[in-house]
Amino acid sequence: MNEYLNFFKKNKIFTLAIILIILIIILVIINILIFNHSSFTIDNETIHKNNDNYNMQINYPVFSNNEINKKINKIIDEEKDKFLKKIDKKSNEKNELNIDYNYTIKNDIYSVQIRSYSYTGLNRDFYFNDLMLYINSKDNTELTINDLIDQELYSVLKDKCYQYLKDKEQDLNLYDDNIIKDYLADFGKDILLSFSEDELNIIIPPFKVSDDETDFRIPLTYDDTSQFLNNQYFTFPQVEEQQPPTQTPSTPRDESFFQDKKLVALTFDDGPNYKVTTFLLDELDNKNAKASFFLVGSRISSQKELIKRMYNSGHSVGSHSYNHKNLTKLTDEQLLKEINDTNELISQITGEDVKYLRPPYGSYNKDLLNKINMTFILWNVDTLDWQSRDSQKVCDNIINSAKDGAIILLHDLYQTSVDGALCAIDKLQEQGYAFVSIDEMIKLKNIDLKTNTAYRYFK
Repeated sequence: MNEYLNFFKKNKIFTLAIILIILIIILVIINILIFNHSSFTIDNETIHKNNDNYNMQINYPVFSNNEINKKINKIIDEEKDKFLKKIDKKSNEKNELNIDYNYTIKNDIYSVQIRSYSYTGLNRDFYFNDLMLYINSKDNTELTINDLIDQELYSVLKDKCYQYLKDKEQDLNLYDDNIIKDYLADFGKDILLSFSEDELNIIIPPFKVSDDETDFRIPLTYDDTSQFLNNQYFTFPQVEEQQPPTQTPSTPRDESFFQDKKLVALTFDDGPNYKVTTFLLDELDNKNAKASFFLVGSRISSQKELIKRMYNSGHSVGSHSYNHKNLTKLTDEQLLKEINDTNELISQITGEDVKYLRPPYGSYNKDLLNKINMTFILWNVDTLDWQSRDSQKVCDNIINSAKDGAIILLHDLYQTSVDGALCAIDKLQEQGYAFVSIDEMIKLKNIDLKTNTAYRYFK
């Protein structure tokens, strides 16, 4: 033993090197353990490219599990490669690629649907692809559908799915009966299921790709399906059925509050995003500020309570179409479905007709105005929040551009956008500004609001 001690004393550099290596190994092990048990988070990333040949709009989720992110990034790259190989540079029609996602939550399980669809070529060929991810937020791991359900559930879902489609005669115009049978014959192979707090949804993709790419969501109660769900992940407490508490809308603010104040409308597109939008609503309440939300229809079903809160809190709620498409490029049938499906979902929550439409990308023309009997709300201040992802830049853009009657464009997908908006509210309120919803702006300025008309600001 003494010989070893003497050796290490005489070779101090060697000894230090050994100690350093041991420390590095310990740190690596600790890092692996922390990564494997890291807390669950979900953020949003956006890619937007627009040139003479194509428009590419991609929204995708980013998780705290790098393996899941690698899988998603690989899918995004594959979809982009397919699209770029198929585009026709000679066509006068602009090629389009859209990738977006939405998610629902039941217990600790996130059901994340990623949808890709594109239009390419002279014939405007349509292509779509769906992916469903299931993530256990408790331990930040990915699950398969077979981890969550018993195989016997497929036969139950198949029967209910077929009966649902047969009962909806108006929907069968888009669904050939033989195609449905072929789809259901292999039902368990590519089935898409989403688990939300109140119900399980069967997601059926479009069959006639030239007509419509909107999917069907067939809701099922957990009373019908809970026996086939893995109780390791899903719990269903036995409670007496109760009526949900009545939510009382907030009292409108007294007009005397706005006396001698300059009015600004903050408007948020592309949401809701449960985590970010909930934080925003909390802070708007704290600051006695109102805003307006232009919702994407595909995100509404999983966020009903949040949208009800928006409305009852005195914020304006409008449509941003169902799938965030360029409305000027759609057929009349596609256009009306984009608008009507979204309006119906919002009206079911608010109990009122939807008055306001914000066309995606701000893209509209006279023909579109005449076809849609709504009021188009655009903007005169673009914060470019989706591009900078910098809360201070967002804050500065709002402060430097704020004027009485301004409509300011933001997105409640990003925490940086919300942080920037809240920063601007604090500073501008000190300068005599009040933050109002579109409804409040119109009332306070005595605007004779017209349908089939676009507004960029209010004088």
